[in-house]
Amino acid sequence: MKNYYFLVLVLAASFTTSVAQTSLTSIREELFYTEFNLDKCLSFYAKVKSYNQATPTVAAYEAAAKALIAKHSWNPVTKISSLKEAMDMLNKAVSLDEMNLEIRFLRLYIENSLPSYIGMKDDIDTDKNMIIKHIDLLDKMGLNGDIVNYILNYLSTSVACTTDEVKMINAFLF
Repeated sequence: MKNYYFLVLVLAASFTTSVAQTSLTSIREELFYTEFNLDKCLSFYAKVKSYNQATPTVAAYEAAAKALIAKHSWNPVTKISSLKEAMDMLNKAVSLDEMNLEIRFLRLYIENSLPSYIGMKDDIDTDKNMIIKHIDLLDKMGLNGDIVNYILNYLSTSVACTTDEVKMINAFLF
């Protein structure tokens, strides 16, 4: 009888992990493969919130969704407030999972997209260096090849990389 309960527990845990991974895959694909207008941003935010998963990665995608919504805000106070909240969420996600390159990329991407006068570009170099230093981990994170290539291409073209860093990034492109 104990073996039966153990089997049920293992199957339930596997199913939960599978559902969580499917949700994360869906979130990733929607963010990386979609051009966002305000309606899509709101839909994406609602989708991420609906997962109710307390993982640092999902929290980082929620922060990214908040930043996308802020991008469309016409009110400067609301825009800055939403961006600060998104950045706080991203910083918390990084502190909870410091080696998660996906979270670091989301923070880098958002910070790099912000105008300098907002003053929220503190972690670009730290995140870039962490991703490049541990570039081999990208293959082990469950990201599909298109997303890994997107991250690497973005780093080599949109962030100030040295010639050696670009060579290292290009060596990992699929």
